Amino acid sequence: MKNYPSIVLTATIIPNAIRTSHIDPILRREEYLNAIDFYQKYSDVYFLENSSYDLMGDRDFFKFKNVHIRKFNPSLNYREGKGYQEFEMLDMWLSSEVDVPSRWLKLTGRYLVEDFDEIIAECANENKFSIIAEQKIFPSSVTRTDIFYVTTEFYKLHLLGIYKGVDDSKNNFIEHVIRKKLNSVGQCRLFRKSPLIKGICGSTGRFMPITFQRRLGHQVRNLLYRANIKYRII
Repeated sequence: MKNYPSIVLTATIIPNAIRTSHIDPILRREEYLNAIDFYQKYSDVYFLENSSYDLMGDRDFFKFKNVHIRKFNPSLNYREGKGYQEFEMLDMWLSSEVDVPSRWLKLTGRYLVEDFDEIIAECANENKFSIIAEQKIFPSSVTRTDIFYVTTEFYKLHLLGIYKGVDDSKNNFIEHVIRKKLNSVGQCRLFRKSPLIKGICGSTGRFMPITFQRRLGHQVRNLLYRANIKYRII
């Protein structure tokens, strides 16, 4: 598949975190299945799930040929939030996977990226930076974690165990912790074209459509990037 990096989809069918509004497990299950079907055309997919849902008994998740289903127990740390649990699961996956891919593109498992062809091709051709992520311009202290590309070597060296510094109940989110780490480490850049993501936000329960205003905002961001504005490098 054009030497594309592996795709890692993180999932929690039955939510187990504070500040979560999108909690319908039936709808979430369908979103995950749709996402798997969408992404499995590009590369091998690792689907990581960490809730009390009987994933191993659901045949629909096993109908895809190049998708690896990985089931993890629910996190014991409920109040620390979704980001804590997600990166805790990523750590467990890396420590338990027999044949870990050398590089991978991680996505929140329910979201669809409209311009994914360009995004994954960019990741496949990356040979200088060890991680590609997105930052929010406002506030600038936040790095998005719904999508990022990373090498396993970089993750194990700099991001392993980073979830332990997260506590949503104190407004110390994974996005803040990751941004602080990347600022100190370097080796990271933004996507050349900001990913256009659609789906239901887990925190607010609101659908994120790709509207004219969002497209315009992404076009402005992309123009600034090509103009080499300083926020190009995290």
